This record gives sequence, structure tokens and C-alpha cells, in this order.
Amino acid sequence: MSLPKIEVTIRAANNPGVIKAHADVRLLLPNGELGLIGFALIKQPGKKTFVGFPQNRGRNKYFPVVQATGEIEEEMTKAILRAFEKEEEKRVW
Repeated sequence: MSLPKIEVTIRAANNPGVIKAHADVRLLLPNGELGLIGFALIKQPGKKTFVGFPQNRGRNKYFPVVQATGEIEEEMTKAILRAFEKEEEKRVW
């Protein structure tokens, strides 16, 4: 099975700290599309930016809303980071 086309929209964080922005992903499938909202772009001092998958806060910890493994996880992460880098170049933040 081939991977779906991946489209990413980047939104600046309201109060940027280590979370610099949020990303929404659209997976374009042959018979429709799937929207995944709320990926976090996290940049800690001295480290590379990484993607945090959407989570909901519980009483004492966070619970994943979206999980992915394998090639689809890699491709979504790469697409999100590429889109974020393009936005950084525009100096939207």
C-alpha cells in the first residue's frame, strides 16, 4: 500500500516557550481524507526541533490522541518539520 499525500498547516503558538508552533495534518486518501489536529513543534535550547503528537491532559498525566508507527510516522514527522522550517524562514514567529 502506498502512503497518502500529506498536507501540513502550521500555526504559531500563542505563548511560545519550548512549544514554538502547532501543526495540523491532512492525509489525502483515495476515498477521502483524515484530519489530525494539534501536533506540537518543540524546540528546547541547544536541541533539534521535534514533533510531539497530539495529547489530552488527564488528572495526573497526558494521554495520546493520535499514535503512528513505521513509515507513516516518519513521513508525517518529516512533512511537519519541513513545513515548520519554511514558516521559520518567513519569520512568522
